[in-house]
Amino acid sequence: MIREIDLTDNKQALELLMLQQLSYRIEAQMIGFKEIPPLWDSPLSLKESGESFLGNYEEKRLTGAISMKQTAKELAICRMMVHPQYFRRGIASRLLEFVEGLAIPGLPIKVSTGTNNKPAFSLYKKHGYEPAQVLEVSPGITLTVFYKQTESI
Repeated sequence: MIREIDLTDNKQALELLMLQQLSYRIEAQMIGFKEIPPLWDSPLSLKESGESFLGNYEEKRLTGAISMKQTAKELAICRMMVHPQYFRRGIASRLLEFVEGLAIPGLPIKVSTGTNNKPAFSLYKKHGYEPAQVLEVSPGITLTVFYKQTESI
């Protein structure tokens, strides 16, 4: 079940933060960069991010989450995380498809990931996202920005 995460509820905020730490530590190892911004978050910084967070729950346990910001120009997916015990079960795909259904028709969806994060790179390509830009965030560490155009009504 996918539902909104209420960051004003400390229990939900801490549960999200724990998931984020577990998930992004693996990405940090994968891409060889320990300065990934989500690793430095607190419950307060999550609340102040301006992002909407949605969680995938299985038997009341948060197994994955995604965050987004919708503007007049695009829907930006800001974070994607899956609990390591639930990798390779389609959770990221379900979350991605759910958010795509919330996008304003005709506007692009943007998402980025560490270029060396092969599972995330494959996920976005599989769902029709096209790499559009590669940004160097630190010497030898790059981020790939993907876009997908939503269909107009």
